[in-house]
Amino acid sequence: MGKEPPVARPAIRALRLAAILSVAAATATAGAQVRLVSAQPAERAAPAQPAYVDRVIEGLAPQEAEKGEEFHYDREGWPRFLRLETRLGTQPFEGSTRSVGFTVAGAIVTPNHGTISIDANAAPDDNRKAFTVRQRGLPVDGGWTVNNELGVTTSLAPSLMRLPSRIFVPSQYTRGATTEWLNPGEQVQVMAGGGTPGWLQGYPVAGFAPLAGTLAMVGLQRGFGSWAAAIRHESGNGLSLRENPTPPSDYIDSNSTHGAVRAESGAHSMQVNAVSTRSTETADTRRGVWIDGETRVGTSLYGWGYLRLDPKLSWSGQGMVSDTEGVFARGSWRTRQWSADANVDALRSISRPDESGVYVSANGRWRYSRSLTLGAGGSFRDYTGKAGSAFVDARQQNEWGFSGLRADGSSGGGLRTQRLSLDHAWIVPQGWALNTGVAVGRESGENAAGRLWSAAVSFAAPLGSDVSLLGNASTDRRETGTHSTAANVSLVWRLGQNWSIEGNFLYSQGRQPAPLPVDPLAPPPERLLATIDSRSYFLVLRYEDSAGTRSVPMGGSPASGGGSIEGVVYLDANRSGTREAGESGAAGVTVYLDGRFAARTDAQGRFEFPFVGPGTRVIRVLNETLPLPWEAAEQQDTRVEVVVREAARVAIPVVRRGGD
Repeated sequence: MGKEPPVARPAIRALRLAAILSVAAATATAGAQVRLVSAQPAERAAPAQPAYVDRVIEGLAPQEAEKGEEFHYDREGWPRFLRLETRLGTQPFEGSTRSVGFTVAGAIVTPNHGTISIDANAAPDDNRKAFTVRQRGLPVDGGWTVNNELGVTTSLAPSLMRLPSRIFVPSQYTRGATTEWLNPGEQVQVMAGGGTPGWLQGYPVAGFAPLAGTLAMVGLQRGFGSWAAAIRHESGNGLSLRENPTPPSDYIDSNSTHGAVRAESGAHSMQVNAVSTRSTETADTRRGVWIDGETRVGTSLYGWGYLRLDPKLSWSGQGMVSDTEGVFARGSWRTRQWSADANVDALRSISRPDESGVYVSANGRWRYSRSLTLGAGGSFRDYTGKAGSAFVDARQQNEWGFSGLRADGSSGGGLRTQRLSLDHAWIVPQGWALNTGVAVGRESGENAAGRLWSAAVSFAAPLGSDVSLLGNASTDRRETGTHSTAANVSLVWRLGQNWSIEGNFLYSQGRQPAPLPVDPLAPPPERLLATIDSRSYFLVLRYEDSAGTRSVPMGGSPASGGGSIEGVVYLDANRSGTREAGESGAAGVTVYLDGRFAARTDAQGRFEFPFVGPGTRVIRVLNETLPLPWEAAEQQDTRVEVVVREAARVAIPVVRRGGD
């Protein structure tokens, strides 16, 4: 690697110091009853493993070094990586106001104290900052593993409460600390945390914007063979969802408790959830209960359930689905050639018993041939207002690439829309990517009617061996007067082995209608999308380095080589499972590799794990970091096959509950 640049030395020392401090903190927490499995003298250490060496195939010509540049790698010390960035840009809503931001990201894989990582942002001119220090996979005597986080974290919940469910319990960012203790052998999970609620916002780096009040939580889960039970309690004091609360009525105190019991027997499972919240907003206790049952028969999955949620039910001051009682059934069928999903809800209002209705959704996909797939589906709601949507599509692989033709329509909220769209992923040289999409249609409402059209493009273009251009752009025009244009473009220039420079342009202008969730049990959007007029430029100077014994890559084993994972999390608006030109990336989302290594997506939804052990690795998107009403698909884990010295690329879709 050569000499470390001066700017890198303090940060690497800081990571090492963080490792030492974290070990000390964990020792204090464990106390006299729990002894850390710490590093022992040399005579107890496992014998050193030889570094990974490629096997030579006789007669195979050696691969040419790129431009004759020799690659240097420092094998001394623990495996670690570091990324430093300096960002200079403009605020999107404040004209030409300039802002400077700094980011630090890095990780150290220790032999006995888990993986310690840091993710920090700061914009001194705006007094905006956010940092997170994580320690994951800390081994402790008795079969325990500990995960600790300090800084900007997300609300914890026992694993039972993170399983796919018909009812969504909200969570939020907090600035504080969390700890989680796991004992797989005893089937025990214990957690605690607390801090100030808020959210991430701002350019060119995101800072934590606090809200009023404090949150504290504890949780416990225990397994008993095929049974498991979990409980968590969250207490909020002086909470307010308003940015600038003033009168006393803007503040509330809330105490919320969530319990769950799950039983599994062969192909059958059932889980009962109950929520109880006492809040100064309602001056009494509001409760909710729902049951999720499932039966698997071959490749088919059948589900059923019951729900009852009191009016004005909330969780820690945040609104959730309420004033509803009903039953539901769902089914999922899979074969080699076709797949289908269906869901039926029969619902009624608790406060208005005469108000009742149904929600029905279904979709299917048939693989007609090796190159052609047909699909159709729709949703209909006749409860708390009527709304519906339907689509038919065909996706074909041809000599030009992969084409998708889709006709869809929706009705609800006084607006009807019909649209025909064509998307195409073009066959281009290796390293390039080009997706295009166009749509035409018509919409009509109570006040206006007219045609609409839209176009979108996404691309990746290697302009040279060290320069690449990537991004997406879209425009949407309506005769009714609403229109929008958006662009997100990056130009990356690698200056050497460790240094690169990146220019970014983000633009959004016009008005967009808020998506209408058809599902009455879907969480509402955080904010209605109204007038948008933002433009932001920022320049990134980036330093990246990795070092340490490469014989222990992320998730790997001694003496194994390593590859890398490059991915993107995107908003799959039409649930096609394929990223189309008009579908944007999900920014600021936390992604875990094997539950141990964390990364946060950038402004285009991209993430990277630079040195990963070969074999099947598991990537999970943390649902709590997605914007409402988006969520990871029911199959939350994405499996990626990593090959030595190769980059595995993956696109992970997240979907909107209830559709448009």
